[in-house]
Amino acid sequence: MDTSPQPELFSTICGLIIDDDRFSRSFIKTALLQIGIKNVKEAANADEAREILNNFPINIILLDQIMPEQSGTEFVEQVKQNESQLLDNIPIIMITVDTQEKTVLDAKRLGIKEYLVKPISPSALKQRIINALMTKN
Repeated sequence: MDTSPQPELFSTICGLIIDDDRFSRSFIKTALLQIGIKNVKEAANADEAREILNNFPINIILLDQIMPEQSGTEFVEQVKQNESQLLDNIPIIMITVDTQEKTVLDAKRLGIKEYLVKPISPSALKQRIINALMTKN
């Protein structure tokens, strides 16, 4: 069991949820609030995510894979190719129902730190966030 001081760490984090489904964003935001992350931004698509990344200091990204305009891995790949500074030192956690091996391997290749299958629990999310932040660099 992890005993590091997350409440202090989590209170300083700004998270970005990128998911086209409003219910999923709300559920993930509630889980973040439950574990102590109070500063949360939400984006329903890649364009909104880029806008937020350009205007706010984001510490962690919680990214859905299956979105209508652009998948999560496509978003990461495109941003890394064209605007790599937007994702510099920001750990990404994929939160999705997609368990295909190709998707998992693509996420790993792109540097996505953690992969969490929906539905999620606050405790599983907390552990993935701790892992992602500890392996940030």
